[in-house]
Amino acid sequence: MNRPLRKRTMSKVEIAQMYKGGESTTVIAKKANVSPGYIRIVLKELAVPLRPRGSWKRKFKVNEDYFKT
Repeated sequence: MNRPLRKRTMSKVEIAQMYKGGESTTVIAKKANVSPGYIRIVLKELAVPLRPRGSWKRKFKVNEDYFKT
């Protein structure tokens, strides 16, 4: 039983597809007219694995030879 969409402008399946396509929860939330927290709840309901928060910002340089000297 699907309830009618009140504030949300996208279906849950569309939300999951966008997230799997690489969009962030914040961007999806703005397009769907809901909060990012609600997007996370929807993704958990659909058993979509969540990426770590801020993972797109974390870029580390690794010196592979550090312990060789």
